[in-house]
Amino acid sequence: MIKHIPGIQIFRKIPVKKTARKCFVGIELTGIAGAGFIVSDGRIAYENIAKARPIKNKAGASKTLSFEEAQKKLAETNRIMLVKKAEQSYLRRKKAIISMIMKEDKNLAHGADTAKIAENIVKVAQEYGADPIHIACIAKKETHFTENINKGAAKGMMQVTPIVSKDMFQRPNIYHEKISDITSKYKNPNELYKDLQKKPLLNLRVGTLLYLSHLKNSQGNVRQALMKYNGSKRKAAYAEDVLKDIRKYENRFSN
Repeated sequence: MIKHIPGIQIFRKIPVKKTARKCFVGIELTGIAGAGFIVSDGRIAYENIAKARPIKNKAGASKTLSFEEAQKKLAETNRIMLVKKAEQSYLRRKKAIISMIMKEDKNLAHGADTAKIAENIVKVAQEYGADPIHIACIAKKETHFTENINKGAAKGMMQVTPIVSKDMFQRPNIYHEKISDITSKYKNPNELYKDLQKKPLLNLRVGTLLYLSHLKNSQGNVRQALMKYNGSKRKAAYAEDVLKDIRKYENRFSN
């Protein structure tokens, strides 16, 4: 008897192989790209992957998977699911740590939308492959997470200066390769500089890419990267303060 399940068609039951642990019956599946089945607690649960399409052979007919092929699809589906779950768990924990950093900041900007800021920091850090704890600790030291702030020449939460904005246009090769995705949207550095105060997410992106650029040019030395990010006469003390926070919250994250 043929059974129909969304995205999967079982043609017939086949003998179970020893490798199919906890599976009481074997099955053959029509060849649907991305479709898979998950074996757990003696039951067979079926997963229909979105936008799955039948795999056609040369004659145009649907290909029938062997038990071994179905097992491989199962293993790959499970691997992808586990990776996604691990990544989601990692991001949730990082977001919680960022929220903790802001909560424990005695000088936190009044009225700061901590949930949104934490979400943006984790989002931008993930986009560029940065550690969100590093970015949050820099933002804490620079402005105590104050968005749209104008302290002298520096703009926004990450305190990007006009010198940096101009340099990103003149010497793009010394910066992170993703910086061109931002500068290409502007006619000149002045336009970018003006937006750095008005657009918090843009400011966060530029600040993150600036830090990553310094980190790369410092061969991964965080202290050196932080000193370059600050650039003032107090850069050594600045780097030490930020490093202290980074160590503190990375330790909490690992526990």
